[in-house]
Amino acid sequence: MGMSPHQIDRRVRAGRWERLRPGIYRITGVPRTDHGDLLGAVLAVGGTASHRSAAWLAGLVDDPPGVHEITADRRASARRHRLRVHRTDDLASSDRCTVDGIAATNATRTCVDLGAMLTRTELEHAVHRALHLRLTHVDRLIRRFLQLARPGRTGCRTTRAVLVRLDPALAPAESDLETLLLKVLHEHGLPEPARQHRVTVDGRTFRIDLAYPALRLAIESDGFAFHGDRSAFESDRERQNLLVLAGWTVLRFTWRQICSQPAWVAEQVRRAIARAAT
Repeated sequence: MGMSPHQIDRRVRAGRWERLRPGIYRITGVPRTDHGDLLGAVLAVGGTASHRSAAWLAGLVDDPPGVHEITADRRASARRHRLRVHRTDDLASSDRCTVDGIAATNATRTCVDLGAMLTRTELEHAVHRALHLRLTHVDRLIRRFLQLARPGRTGCRTTRAVLVRLDPALAPAESDLETLLLKVLHEHGLPEPARQHRVTVDGRTFRIDLAYPALRLAIESDGFAFHGDRSAFESDRERQNLLVLAGWTVLRFTWRQICSQPAWVAEQVRRAIARAAT
């Protein structure tokens, strides 16, 4: 059974306990450690050790940060000295793990987040450590980065630069989602499609994300903010209709389908190729 606030207060006034943060105490005289401070911060905020703190826990960097970093959702209330709280709504359960009894972001999510905190060289070292320790994999890193990357997200440029050096296939594509779709096709043994293929129909020239021109098969990817205004939406439908009337088969995949159902996406493309080849 837990102690009442009155019992806790008596121990603090007697000097037997030291109050570190609201709800977090330690026995007086026990040396403070970075590990203990981080654990106390995580418990106090109700969040997850992240960024440089998570990197230190996982052994991706040598030293703990001067200020520990915690990720919490936007509803969490935290006002702490010497503690940096990152607010987010996109920390999935699959991004979390436990290291030495502390809730933390896993190596994959940590490497993506570190792009906002480290230089490119520092991030490269951290990523290579994570790969060497087998805490993550290149494909897993790229997939999670593409799921999280969006305009305005701090650190995307740095993280992308590091990932491009690990997998140059990220570099040429005009769209992150297009690149992920291309990787799905590669991973499932499908033929190499043409990228940004130009097609002229009724005097109008279009670019198709990925295409098998000989089969007149077009593959398009739709992102989060896909065609945000009504005129663009109408224009895209007109474009698709013209391609169909010109004898093209058009497959469209959303970001959720590409990221969450890659095998299904690949099978759809495989079936379309087989049908077009007959």
